[in-house]
Amino acid sequence: MSKCLSVLVCVLLFSQSCISGTGKNNVTQNDKIDRQVKATVDALNSEVYNIMCENNFEKLSQMFTDTLQSMLGPDFAGKFMPNMQRVMKDKKCRIYDEFHITHARPHDTVTLSSGTGDNAYTLIIKPYAPESFVAMLIAGDSLNEVMLTLTYINVKDKWKISGLYGENYSLHRKNAIEQYHAAEALQKSSYLTDAVATMGMAKNCMTPGGRTFQYKKQTEINTFVDTLIKQTDNKYTLPYTFNEMKTKPKILDIQYQIFNGDFAPLIVYQSSVNVADTVALKKENDDLQKYTGKLFYGIDKVNKTILYRVYNELPNGQNNPRYYGYIEKVI
Repeated sequence: MSKCLSVLVCVLLFSQSCISGTGKNNVTQNDKIDRQVKATVDALNSEVYNIMCENNFEKLSQMFTDTLQSMLGPDFAGKFMPNMQRVMKDKKCRIYDEFHITHARPHDTVTLSSGTGDNAYTLIIKPYAPESFVAMLIAGDSLNEVMLTLTYINVKDKWKISGLYGENYSLHRKNAIEQYHAAEALQKSSYLTDAVATMGMAKNCMTPGGRTFQYKKQTEINTFVDTLIKQTDNKYTLPYTFNEMKTKPKILDIQYQIFNGDFAPLIVYQSSVNVADTVALKKENDDLQKYTGKLFYGIDKVNKTILYRVYNELPNGQNNPRYYGYIEKVI
């Protein structure tokens, strides 16, 4: 039912978090890391962060290993870096977790574990060198934070970037676990539409450290999502035609988008009223607003604003049909 912002393009190899693995590798974390090594990587992190904020691919690529250079496609410079810059620029950066791995063998896989309580996670990496370092940084604002995960390897006493990921860490001030708990509360209140939308945001934040990052509550979350979707599908069937109204508008979808620095539901519907007839179209929308909260229970209780988009001809990916939009102030 819901669609949520997809903010960033995911890039390259690896990752998961702290103290186990194959072989006799050694992992130290955060304040236990050797001070000199940490100081060296802190300087590299600062350099990378500034370059990313400048969107300077040429400069950043000079810090990459040859292997990483050869793996990059055009989307890295064309899409990933501009998207990262948009979220990171002029924002403060903080360290989420750091790991120093030593005595790794060429084919070792290291499983890193960190976090406490519901936020506990694992991250799997392949060090590719006897000494490596994983730095997980977070930047952004209350609307959207991203995690920049960097893997460095020490080659002949020179640190190079062997892996880099950039993914959503939080949306609307909540990471994936916090979104999950918010969705649980919404479900208990029978606010199913918003519960599904909230889990849509959670999904966008579920792997902030890359594809091998996993929260330990992932299985529990998957079970919750399956139950929620079945419950919602049993209650709501889209498209839904409002036969109670003379013009019989048809609800097609509920999406969520940013509006005035917040996330708001967008109800997309099809009307038999000509979108060029703004007077008649407005009257229909005024009538539709009276039914919205009754049909989608709770949508008018937890959102400050509800947005509407009305079509005559529906978009199909190849056309660009005319539409009209309305804003309902709720809270």
